[in-house]
Amino acid sequence: VIFVDLQNTPETTHYNTFIDHKKHTTPKMSTNNNTSFTPQTVLPGDDVTRHLPNDPKHYKIGTGLHVQVLGADKKPDDGNNNTAPFKITATKAGTLLKAGHHHTYYIRSNCKRYIPKTGDRVLGIVEERFGEYYKINIFAPHPALLHNLAFEGATKRNRPQLNTGSLVYCRVITCNNGDMDPIVSCKVESGSLLGRKDWMTDEGTYGELTSSNDTNLASFMRVSCGLARELLSPKNVVLNELGRSIQGGFEVAIGVNGAVWVHSNAAVHTILICNAVRNSEVLTDEQTRGMVRALLKSIHAV
Repeated sequence: VIFVDLQNTPETTHYNTFIDHKKHTTPKMSTNNNTSFTPQTVLPGDDVTRHLPNDPKHYKIGTGLHVQVLGADKKPDDGNNNTAPFKITATKAGTLLKAGHHHTYYIRSNCKRYIPKTGDRVLGIVEERFGEYYKINIFAPHPALLHNLAFEGATKRNRPQLNTGSLVYCRVITCNNGDMDPIVSCKVESGSLLGRKDWMTDEGTYGELTSSNDTNLASFMRVSCGLARELLSPKNVVLNELGRSIQGGFEVAIGVNGAVWVHSNAAVHTILICNAVRNSEVLTDEQTRGMVRALLKSIHAV
């Protein structure tokens, strides 16, 4: 597993990436020309076009929003006597937010059922292999398909051999909910600033998640999708506190499907990290800091 510095990671719609909490630094937030945006509580079907800038070239549409291109005779009024050739509606209940550092509008909600979307970075478990594909459980309504050559540098003679139960970090490249199973890949998307590393180097962005020294030092758990997206924020309190407090640092891979993989230098630290992450979902920032200090004090007292 390779560490990816958040300062050099291309900002994506869903904030998914590896986080190195030993060397992690918080990127500077850039400002947008549209500073009047106010978070809004929305329901499925609500028209949110008037809350977004008129020029879609200046921002991205994230999860929970759907864009419908309209004809010239069906342009809606955005509430400010301006017309737009498109209509943006909410597809789920939650809070309409704007990520200022990469100008993305999305809906934040807390749910346990994951619905795949193209571009999502997820963690999945290999269930079986048939022909040239692996069936991957990404905790969605349908399993995903992973081609055995969908790895950086993979060929028919030299390709990964995944076993049943292997944990894979990948991204959704094709998704047509209801008509076909989603397709995932362990290749870096074209145009990305992420470096392309051959799968044999174990330094690629995507691929099988393994512990180099001892498998007992890594752990996998599931959390709600809302908590997973919170953990992917560079300013997440619980991970930043753990990163400053645990000697030797730790690795964490987070998928927007609510799957989390944790690896550290000691089994007790891995257990502590998992417990702290679960507890943080219902705590305030200050309570989270106190909880982390209490957990660290308890393991030092043993």
